[in-house]
Amino acid sequence: MKLIAIDLDGTLLTAESKPSEEGLTAIHNILEQQQHHIAICTGRAEYDVRHLIGDHLKLPIISFNGAAVHDENGQLLKETPIQAQPASEAIAFLEEQDVYFEIFCPDAIYSPSRGEDKLRAEMDVLKSANPDMDYDQLWKSALVQFVQFGIKPTEHPREIINSGNSAYKLLIFTYNETKLNLIRRHFDSQPSVHTTSSADHTLEVISTETDKGRALQFLAEHLGVSMEDTVVIGDSHNDISMFRIAGTRIAMGNAVEEIKNLSTAVTRDNNHHGVAYALNHLV
Repeated sequence: MKLIAIDLDGTLLTAESKPSEEGLTAIHNILEQQQHHIAICTGRAEYDVRHLIGDHLKLPIISFNGAAVHDENGQLLKETPIQAQPASEAIAFLEEQDVYFEIFCPDAIYSPSRGEDKLRAEMDVLKSANPDMDYDQLWKSALVQFVQFGIKPTEHPREIINSGNSAYKLLIFTYNETKLNLIRRHFDSQPSVHTTSSADHTLEVISTETDKGRALQFLAEHLGVSMEDTVVIGDSHNDISMFRIAGTRIAMGNAVEEIKNLSTAVTRDNNHHGVAYALNHLV
């Protein structure tokens, strides 16, 4: 029996950040055959995933870029949060940088207040330097953050950690590429965290013990599946760790070149039901 791990953004989700209905149907049909396990493997929060795919699909979920692994019934199997002290220090650093960021916790996604105002101010700067820029299209990329299930505003972000809550990951969203690169260099120099990304203008900070590949290997062992019998479908940089270890590696048509170079097959893009095509014709 094989394990098929499917990414969400840019993969099962269309450009509108909604699941491909054809993809969901293909997943349902494979599960009915009872010959394969299918898991979602994403940077999103577990509760956001459940909200997106609905209650009718009972799937194991690797969430927060591998920081948490839940079984098909929602039981937590494994977690690797950022250590409390580094998490608190990271939040303090991000506050100093005056950027929009989110704290992904087991119960909610906490977003410091006035984050939307910071992004609009950045966009105004871009618009003034680039008058022909498509303001609406640029703002659309930020809206994905605000419509996540479980997001909550907070006036005191460090208190989220100082009160004993775990931080599975931190997500930074900024249109200021200079500032984004500075933040990336800062966190990549820290011993207990590292960074990844799944979309333009974003950076995700997770524990050095966390990535999708390690979480996938854990889930495969839990299910008694060898890595040779594991299939992955993805599109972006945060999928690289699982593409390096899976037996079959299917890149989306819209995938970054690094993913395509690691793939054993390429399917259609996410707006043309690439997951459904892969499950129906390539697996």
